[in-house]
Amino acid sequence: MPIYEFACKSCGYVFEKLQGVNDPLPVCPRCGGKTQKLISMVAFKVTTDEAIRRVEKRFNDYIRWGKYKDAAKFAQKAAQYIKHDKIKRMQEKIETKLTKAKKTAV
Repeated sequence: MPIYEFACKSCGYVFEKLQGVNDPLPVCPRCGGKTQKLISMVAFKVTTDEAIRRVEKRFNDYIRWGKYKDAAKFAQKAAQYIKHDKIKRMQEKIETKLTKAKKTAV
């Protein structure tokens, strides 16, 4: 059974309740008023392969747009959450591009 969040239409009290999908809306435990179901945060697991594909796409978009500093920040942040060789290679790639960009600017 899922846990749902409800808010009282009268007093505004927010509470959680474990109940079935087709169960009627509960009454407010504080004032006994009518309630409405709230939209809650959803959690799901992203596989490592899927996460790496998403990171690579965003990283390559930054490079394609010429936003090397943003790509470096993004790769650094991704490396904190995803421990994988592809992420390390992205960081090395962007460091090389940033170094070349600095040399041509001087």
